[in-house]
Amino acid sequence: MMTETPRWNLPLLSAGQAQKEISHNEALLALDRVLQLAVVTRGLDQPPAELHAGDSYIVGPTPRGEWAGCSGMIALFEASGWTVTMPRTGCLAWICDEAALVVFDSTRWQMLCSLARAA
Repeated sequence: MMTETPRWNLPLLSAGQAQKEISHNEALLALDRVLQLAVVTRGLDQPPAELHAGDSYIVGPTPRGEWAGCSGMIALFEASGWTVTMPRTGCLAWICDEAALVVFDSTRWQMLCSLARAA
């Protein structure tokens, strides 16, 4: 019997499960991390000094500190700290500071388009 979804590993409810709300809430939080993904920026190797709940980042190539070992992953700051998610092939992300759309191709993030204008 499956306990998680195959793509994003969202927890599934099981018959007779106690405290179903916990699994359900975990699944909603996981969806919230990746659905219509917009990140503040990409390429940082450590968390920024100023933190806001709900801010997401695409971790840089040589991560340190709390992000060590998470290169290219999606890091989301929540009330309890950082949650890091491995992107799946085809995952799209809007990079806010670049006004650009990127896609994860199974190994790295590739530029799809940019709305930034030359000054």
